Amino acid sequence: MQAGKSYFNAEVPDVVVRSLFHKYDTDGSGNLGKNEMLKLLKDDLGLKDEQARACIMLVDKDGCGEVSFNEFITWLRTENGFRNIDDKSRYYKVQNAIELFKKFDKDGNGTIDREEFKQLFQQFKAGNCDESQLDNALKSLDTSGDGQISFAEFLAWLNWLPN
Repeated sequence: MQAGKSYFNAEVPDVVVRSLFHKYDTDGSGNLGKNEMLKLLKDDLGLKDEQARACIMLVDKDGCGEVSFNEFITWLRTENGFRNIDDKSRYYKVQNAIELFKKFDKDGNGTIDREEFKQLFQQFKAGNCDESQLDNALKSLDTSGDGQISFAEFLAWLNWLPN
């Protein structure tokens, strides 16, 4: 059985998904923190710990460290949501992207800020860069415009996963 597939498909009503979400929102914040999300993914969707941790990075589109209901339901309804962990080839690429992302997310906050991006940019450019090149590259990756690169933005930039 594939992870989560027995529970969710496009026909499951939003109210059922919302009920599951609220079951794990133990602090009543309206968002699932990392531990709440891990518990949901492992206990109700049957993911292994490593899969669950990868999913959190995939679901948390803005890299804020919490998952909103909209992020959660969008991930559940997207075909690639479970496909990225069920398909061994895709999952391998996701795991490699996570390791690369963590290499540059020096403070471990779930996003790559400008200083961290500067190191990434210099490594891939193989040398020093001027500030305008750095700013232009950061703007092209930072599709949300918040000045930081989330894992979702990083993964899209890598373009390792076919649609």
